[in-house]
Amino acid sequence: MEEKTLYQPSEDSYFAKPYIDVEEWRDTPVRHYFVHGGFQGTDIDGKNECRFCFYFPDKDKYENRFFQYLSPAPENEHSSENLEGEDDKISFALTHGAYYVSSNQGGFIPGGDPSRLYKTSANTAEYSRKVALRIYETDKRPYGYVFGGSGGSFKTMSCIEMTEGIWDGAAPYILANPMATPNVFAPRCRAMRVLGEEGIARVIDNMSPGGSGNLYDGLSEEQKEVLAETTRMGFPKRGWFLGKTMGDGSLMVLAPFLYQVCPQYFTDFWTKDGYAGADPNSSEAKARVQFVTKVSRLLLPETRETRKNYNADNSWWSTLTDNSKTPQIVPEELPSEEAYLVHCRLKVLSGAAKGRECVIDTIRNGVISIHRAGEGAATDNVLQGIAVGDEIMIDNSDYLAMQTLQRHQIPDETYEVYDQYRSEDGSTKYPQLPFLIAPLIAQNAGGSVPTGNIHGKVMVNCSVLDESAFAWHGDWYRKAVQRHLGEQIDEQFRLYYNDNCTHMDSVRELAEPQYEIDYLGMLHQTMMDLVNWCENGVAPAAGTTYKVEDGQVIVPETAEERGGLQPVVHAYVDGEKAVKVRTGQEVSFTAEITAPVGGGMITEAAWDFERTNDFSQLEELERTENGKKAKVHSVHTFSVPGTYFPVIRVKSQRDGSGEDIFTQCKNLDRVRVIVE
Repeated sequence: MEEKTLYQPSEDSYFAKPYIDVEEWRDTPVRHYFVHGGFQGTDIDGKNECRFCFYFPDKDKYENRFFQYLSPAPENEHSSENLEGEDDKISFALTHGAYYVSSNQGGFIPGGDPSRLYKTSANTAEYSRKVALRIYETDKRPYGYVFGGSGGSFKTMSCIEMTEGIWDGAAPYILANPMATPNVFAPRCRAMRVLGEEGIARVIDNMSPGGSGNLYDGLSEEQKEVLAETTRMGFPKRGWFLGKTMGDGSLMVLAPFLYQVCPQYFTDFWTKDGYAGADPNSSEAKARVQFVTKVSRLLLPETRETRKNYNADNSWWSTLTDNSKTPQIVPEELPSEEAYLVHCRLKVLSGAAKGRECVIDTIRNGVISIHRAGEGAATDNVLQGIAVGDEIMIDNSDYLAMQTLQRHQIPDETYEVYDQYRSEDGSTKYPQLPFLIAPLIAQNAGGSVPTGNIHGKVMVNCSVLDESAFAWHGDWYRKAVQRHLGEQIDEQFRLYYNDNCTHMDSVRELAEPQYEIDYLGMLHQTMMDLVNWCENGVAPAAGTTYKVEDGQVIVPETAEERGGLQPVVHAYVDGEKAVKVRTGQEVSFTAEITAPVGGGMITEAAWDFERTNDFSQLEELERTENGKKAKVHSVHTFSVPGTYFPVIRVKSQRDGSGEDIFTQCKNLDRVRVIVE
């Protein structure tokens, strides 16, 4: 394996002129000394100068360390300032002995040198130390810790692999890997299309308490086949409750890159043997739409709201272009309502704009709105010149082709989920692209392609129900690290799996609180354990016990066997997972909660019986074993017939305290109640 050349900030004259333009005390979100600045001469064409923000706690609260967050897509250096509660990364740092470091990572520069990402982060980290030494009047080197999730995990891995001595530890979470993008999004989009709303509802019911437990019950043969492929690729069996909200992730943002590096694929898919589109009996061929019509009217586009806050799941939105002057289109006709019209391309066939094309965002009430995915146009009107009467085509061919892209870029054998695309003799079942696209995207996202050659201690959090960074990615990275460290891996690496967590790292923006909890408590506790490991030599808890079967990460049922940081809860209704009762009947609910070894004590439990999303009514805990275990007993009466899924959410904390909102480790469990 080719060794990477480690980056040395001290030898890079490009970042030799740091400056500070703001220094002041601020009282929110908690009292801190704020520093803003950048690096002179690092702008590109007058834009995207490398800039940073530092947030220093009072001297009596400072414990000689910093936490540096790396967002999935480069954002404004102030992007952490609007967060609140458990989401508030700045307050977490300031209340846990650290100053907080944020930068714009050099800005979002498509086609630029991706190493700019980790180089900006490294120089920002090193300069923050100089400022800290001045402010705190000390010569003691601050410890440094870098963390980031999703696309930010790419950046975090690059930082800890491409440098040495800059950061003492790293905490990447919801890991991507070199073959992740777009291959995590493609198969799930295909499954969503073939399953449809009815099929997804069937799968959700199968995997819910009281369901059959068989993922494929009630599905057609075609639906079973497509779902099986998606499941073997790693999409979580219990994750389909996200079907209405998850969409296609960043697939459309990546589309322009795919067109640029491999345009022939979108032709070969429909014309050459071995591609699904060339088979007239395939679902792709049957779903294809190439509908020609004319422009009837052009409308001013609706004003687009600019988000202030991004998270691990939607940070890529910050890369969308401003096409605010691209008109909406009212066509003379539209395809039938049964047609598959998700993210079609609109192609102009006549008039002054002939040859222009772009992605359709929505078709609602007979109006076509254009997606903000960049198409390389130099104008904010990607349909410049289009006029009433021009002939246009609504074409879903490319989006259908993207949905099996993973079949045609098979990596090496360390990516076991791709074995489904290999014959018994090891040969590939499908035609292959001339090169792997995914690692190029990984390099552009993080600055380098992850190899596992880490320089510092690394603690990883992954989510079992992650729909956008499949859980097995963490296992792949652990094995990559082990190839470098061998038997010494436990001296530098941990991997924790959190159940009932998805890709989202915002408490406020969970898609479905009835099914999922956030992993922030586990992440923050990981950060503090990383601190203790690096600064005091105290080894953290062993990694989660798990196994990988057909792309699915499976964790043991009990906290004692599972390990990690997350408490485990088992809920029951009248002693079962599912029951039938009558209206007005008093129903008994119980739950058994256990913290893992070293996980602290159970601090909280709350039921939501009738899908109110209100978990404010706390249950009385019957604690045993010094708070490591707890039981909950409750009763509830249902007055309206129907099927209910009562859910209990629980928390544990290392010291048994409910006051530290940042380190509450959470979990949930559900039961089914049919009320007649």
